[in-house]
Amino acid sequence: MTFLVLQVRPYSFEAEDGRTISGASVTYVDPSPTSTPDASPAKGVAPLTISVPPVVSTLFPSAPALYDLTFTQRSGKGGRPVLALTGAELVRPVNLADL
Repeated sequence: MTFLVLQVRPYSFEAEDGRTISGASVTYVDPSPTSTPDASPAKGVAPLTISVPPVVSTLFPSAPALYDLTFTQRSGKGGRPVLALTGAELVRPVNLADL
């Protein structure tokens, strides 16, 4: 499915135990209809942000851009599903000034 990726922001920091934690935050817009109830006063589409490991962050050569994104799920705490971004293919760059 194609998504508008607004930003890919790398991060790297040292945890309290001395480990280096690195990756990137990917902020994107899901074009599918929202699950917001019709009675909600909200308008528009809220951006979503997901953390990805460094190897996945290299799949984003530019932003903002349209990307075909691949997501998987894994079991998290208490068996709750956790979404993971596992793949990205550039469709085309987007110049927001042209909109």
